[in-house]
Amino acid sequence: MMAEAHLLKEKTSQSIQESDGGWCIRHHLLGCCLLAQVQCGLHTTQKDKKVFDAIRCFFRSSSGNGASEALQSLSEDVGIPYLGFGGCASTAAWKLQYYQWAMQLFERYNISEGACQFALAALEQVDEAMKDENNSVNGSVTTTRGRLWANVFIFALDLGRYYDAYCAIVSNPDEESKYICLRRFIIVLYEQGAIKILCSNKLPLIGLVEKVEQELAWKAERSDISAKPNLYKLLYAFQMNQHNWRRAANYMYMYSTRLRTEAASKDYQGNSLILQERLNALSAAVNALYLVHPAYAWIDLPANGSSLLGEHYPSKKAKRTPEEHSDNDAEPEMWQSCIDIEKLENEFVLTSAGYMLSLVNVKWTFSGKDGALSDLAELLVNNNLHDMAFTILLRFFKGSALKRELERVFSAISLRCCLDKVESPWVEVHGHLLTSSNLEMVVHGSPIRDHTTPQTDSSSCWVTLKIYLEKYKEFHGRLPVIVAETLLRADPQIELPLWLVQLFKEGQKERMAGMTGRESNPASLFQLYVSYGRYTEATNILLEYLQSFASARPADIIRRKKPFAAWFPYTTIERLLYQLEELARKGHMVEQCDKLKRMLISSLQNHLKTLKVDSEDAISVSS
Repeated sequence: MMAEAHLLKEKTSQSIQESDGGWCIRHHLLGCCLLAQVQCGLHTTQKDKKVFDAIRCFFRSSSGNGASEALQSLSEDVGIPYLGFGGCASTAAWKLQYYQWAMQLFERYNISEGACQFALAALEQVDEAMKDENNSVNGSVTTTRGRLWANVFIFALDLGRYYDAYCAIVSNPDEESKYICLRRFIIVLYEQGAIKILCSNKLPLIGLVEKVEQELAWKAERSDISAKPNLYKLLYAFQMNQHNWRRAANYMYMYSTRLRTEAASKDYQGNSLILQERLNALSAAVNALYLVHPAYAWIDLPANGSSLLGEHYPSKKAKRTPEEHSDNDAEPEMWQSCIDIEKLENEFVLTSAGYMLSLVNVKWTFSGKDGALSDLAELLVNNNLHDMAFTILLRFFKGSALKRELERVFSAISLRCCLDKVESPWVEVHGHLLTSSNLEMVVHGSPIRDHTTPQTDSSSCWVTLKIYLEKYKEFHGRLPVIVAETLLRADPQIELPLWLVQLFKEGQKERMAGMTGRESNPASLFQLYVSYGRYTEATNILLEYLQSFASARPADIIRRKKPFAAWFPYTTIERLLYQLEELARKGHMVEQCDKLKRMLISSLQNHLKTLKVDSEDAISVSS
């Protein structure tokens, strides 16, 4: 109070400042007093005013002529610590020392605002102060500026001024000090929940992208997978912002690999949540690779070199992107293990299957052994996850293997339609039926489209069988035959649904061709009826096509008379006649068998007469 009162009585003209060193001493003393008052529990407004006044007093104290000699004349007896400014031959060197002292004083009082201002003021004096060979400043210009910029960085970080802290990092000429500050910068941003600023355009990160990535990757590898914010997602966003699509995909794949390990030790609910997160990670990785030219759409594998499929992909030469290629680059190409986008999509599909099974409390882990994918498809069918089962088959099986697996699946679904009479080893009580119309899973988003209530009644099984048979019969033409044979084998007296019978008759617009056609043709249905003792149905379908052949339109008769234009299963017809005779001989359904036999013989006689006429006409035309 005495120092402040004395200053109020002083004249503040320029002449007094220049001639009186006591003016500098009094401002210095007042600045020290104001800082002491700040520690007395003042309110925020009063405290901020005192701090501002103290900063102003120290700057005024250093601005007057004779300030160096006057301030160095202060003794420790008056309670002011010895400033230690001896040996400063120039004003700039003295100010550099004084501002650093003030910076340390404010730092000691935890007043980062004042400390930052004096650090910046000291930086302005470094170049001029270092010109004096007799200066007492320790270290080179680079070291001194590096130390001061590091202090500015610390104070700006304490104040939450992240942009100013970043500017202090890039302004630091000392490389070692710069990277120490950068590491601290990332740690503080992560702890304060502001790490996403690195993925924005607010910080250009010129020349620091690689270092920032290294620090984030190092911390991600050593952080808990459930830590928030997630550093792998941050690295993904960081690389996407830099347009490094492959590296972004790589980090999400690394994240999915850690999630896979984590899921193995969780219960059903925890496993489901982790698998859902892993699906999101794999989807992000795939989407990132879609942005890459197909020739470079691959990523490096983790250190163990394996994927979910259990495959160790052979090392291949790393292809360079056009941006990485240089005519003057003589560095040899490195060999590395990698995974391409197709394998990544495969992992997504398998993880989708595991996730969907986890929703019905079924835990599944891919073993990588032969037959594991077939077992997975069977497990999915058991739980009414048909869409996913067919996705697995179409994704991983080709050619005859695909046909074989489709037969297995449709046999299982067919057996479920006869639950009341046949016990199937593939039956399980609970499950979900997906209603997606797509043939394959969409890897751009979630694999779960809709969950319906469990379907266990026979009517819903028939609907399911119809939907999927009509959808997938193009992949294997004999699927209707497999379904019909499975149903008849499970229940020889079952009435085949009309829609299934119509599938055998598709493509038979021109009936004069007989009973031939696709793999599932009328002849194959006729043979099934005969094999399983359904003689009435067999007779009816045969008569239908014999009558159709005989009643062809005049315009069609010409085509009918061409060689090999018509075909009927004559061997099976003979077998049918024999079976009818045997039944009648043994006394079983004598009247019915005789009736069917008469109808068959009559139609066959007429049919053979027609064929004889057609043959004679064909011979006469050719001659």
